[in-house]
Amino acid sequence: MSRIYIVSGPAGVGKSTTSRHLAKQFDQSAYIEGDLIHHMVVGGYKPPWESEESLALVWENIASLSSNFIISNMNVIIDYVAFDKDIEKFSQKINDEVGQIEIKYVVLWTDEKELLRRDSLRVKEHQMGVRCLQLMKEFKHKGPPERFYLDTSKLELSDAVAAILEKPTYVYDKPLTRGD
Repeated sequence: MSRIYIVSGPAGVGKSTTSRHLAKQFDQSAYIEGDLIHHMVVGGYKPPWESEESLALVWENIASLSSNFIISNMNVIIDYVAFDKDIEKFSQKINDEVGQIEIKYVVLWTDEKELLRRDSLRVKEHQMGVRCLQLMKEFKHKGPPERFYLDTSKLELSDAVAAILEKPTYVYDKPLTRGD
């Protein structure tokens, strides 16, 4: 049975590294990097945090790609900043297009100092600097319930991937609320 894994968290936390490693755990998988989908827009480009329309288009495209891969019996790994409202709309679109598919949602986490250290190790043009901390605050303010967080501060990459694969607490089964 194919599944969709949404790996989220602040910029620089390790979404791409973790997602790529997760995708390699399956015989058939597809890796969707949300930033690449967003950067397909050339004329009229707006950062996703500045344009709801732009962000909605990215998620529409991610959902369409995911549906195509699911129909082809692949597990789908999505690497993108995702909040409850994004996942709820995404989940509805997936259910409309291909039926009920298990979606696992995990927010990778670390402390501020480690987040900035990891960001500084990225290629210069991909470093986000203060945007990492802004996203961290946004997750603290309007992020999902604690059960969806995976603190990677002291985890090896293989341990983080194993937790994503094995923990049932990451299954997205309804709109998320802080009370969950």
